[in-house]
Amino acid sequence: MAAVAQQGEQSFFPISEISTYHAKWVIRARVTMKGVQRSFNGRDGKSGQVFNIQLLDESGSEISASFFGAVAEMYFPKIEQGKCYTLTGGSVRIANRQYNRCNHRYEIVFDRNAQVEEVADIAMIETVKYTFTDLHAVGNKTMPFSADLCCVITSVKPVVSFTSKDGKDLTKREITVADDTSTSISIALWGERAKQEDKIFEGNPVICLKGVLVREFNGGRNGSLMEAGAMDMTPKFPEAERVRAWWSKSGASANLTNISSALSSNREGLMDLKTLSEKTLPCACDLCGVVVSFRPIFSFTSKEGKELVKREITIADHSALSMSVTVWGDRAKQDDKLFEGNPVLLMQGVLVKEWNGGRSGSLLEAGSLTFKPETPEGQKVQQWWSAGGSSQSIGQLSQEGGGGTRGPAANAKPATVAEMRQAAENVGSEVQVFNVPCRLALVQTTKKGETQPLYYLACQEPRAGTTLLCNKRVSEDGFCAACNRQGKNAPRLNLRCRFSDFADSAWLTTFHEPAQGLLKTTAEEIRALETGGGGRDAVEAILRQKYFMEPLQVTVRAKMDSYNGEQKTNITCVDAQPLQRGPHGRAMLKNIREMIGMLSDTGLMGGA
Repeated sequence: MAAVAQQGEQSFFPISEISTYHAKWVIRARVTMKGVQRSFNGRDGKSGQVFNIQLLDESGSEISASFFGAVAEMYFPKIEQGKCYTLTGGSVRIANRQYNRCNHRYEIVFDRNAQVEEVADIAMIETVKYTFTDLHAVGNKTMPFSADLCCVITSVKPVVSFTSKDGKDLTKREITVADDTSTSISIALWGERAKQEDKIFEGNPVICLKGVLVREFNGGRNGSLMEAGAMDMTPKFPEAERVRAWWSKSGASANLTNISSALSSNREGLMDLKTLSEKTLPCACDLCGVVVSFRPIFSFTSKEGKELVKREITIADHSALSMSVTVWGDRAKQDDKLFEGNPVLLMQGVLVKEWNGGRSGSLLEAGSLTFKPETPEGQKVQQWWSAGGSSQSIGQLSQEGGGGTRGPAANAKPATVAEMRQAAENVGSEVQVFNVPCRLALVQTTKKGETQPLYYLACQEPRAGTTLLCNKRVSEDGFCAACNRQGKNAPRLNLRCRFSDFADSAWLTTFHEPAQGLLKTTAEEIRALETGGGGRDAVEAILRQKYFMEPLQVTVRAKMDSYNGEQKTNITCVDAQPLQRGPHGRAMLKNIREMIGMLSDTGLMGGA
């Protein structure tokens, strides 16, 4: 039985013991973080209110709690950060790591049964609890995540004010911090924290930050101190003394690794496109190739209000592969004549990511672009192009299109379901892609008796510096952890489908674009059906009409992924098109002729 804290005749349940196995409890805790109250639209289309807090008790354990609906409106003005309360009447569930930044395995949801009462300050409960992560570890964790940092400020930028896409006036300041792992990172401070006088940040003070959201930006890692976080400019923790001593002794002259810069943190040097095709993404590298095509310049406005210009070019090299690379700003504005006539380019500092089942690059601002480089690699590419590369069949690492139906990957191998399953089980570090003729047999709608969701709500705000949508899953109230804000969202399909051919079947995860192609309907239409009068039954009736109705050519991608530290094969349907009966029939006839020829050669065919 869990231990309890006593106050007179009142017993309090330790936060460290909170779990789904204990239904009745009363906790006494300090509110160490309080978020803003936000509006959200639920699956039923109804709007509501929500806000989040973090609670710390005498056991030193911290847990995240959310207030929804009417209780959110009731308690938001009553609960204050830094004060102590008794709380009961909440439900406990497994913490959602995508949104929950606490280390506790569980989280609490308070609804109409919530009871919260303010109590006198409890001196034994800390005002803020830090769980520090050093910057070397920050550079190796899966993003996005939240961390508490203890660092020295190495540089500071002026305050910047701007208007966000949704009309909010924002103020931010960027600081660069480092710790005794000789690692540095850029952190954005917002609002009143950013507006503090410059002299507060001068002189390399040690700073402690609680609740820094770390996410990928331009191939590096950048932090943003969340609104409900904490900042201490005069820390007296042992960790702070250690960082001060390091800076005074050797840190000020140390060679720091900046994990906010892809060029300094993980740039892998010059490589050909065949080598790049086998690299784990994202990665930063240098490329040398010939321009095989280019697009006109494209101007647009980012969500921060910045006017941006980009141009997409496609380069190929002597490995007979090509890839699309985006160049920005003045590099993109250069005269079209420079890109005409298949010139050789040397691009240093290209960030390469997965996009639409392929690989695409973006030349970083700190990188460089050189036309007709007089280097051994440049000469090698030019000689290949002149000696026949221009007429050679070139494979594509990048997939065309963004949001529409995509064609099969250029390097996909034809396979039956059984051949695809066997090959996928033995996939190595290189991604394998297969074209599989089959039919849709079933869509999983229940699991262990529970209804399976067929879609999720995804953020529809543009990613920073691009026209591409974020598309990360948002919370129930519409908050996007990747963008660190609430914005537009839309449903995206996420199906588990069973595909069958003449001999075998396989379950494949099938995301939005191929799922819409399979069902011949949109995620919005599925959502409207489910939330309408027909409910889930109407959706499942539509699904049943699709089973075994049409032969398909399904493009399947198999690759190794790391999940909870374990290597597992991830097999996904990335495209689904109606089967082209003519080409497929000719391929079958070719296989039949080959089999007849083999039988004839072995003498197994009978004669007249």
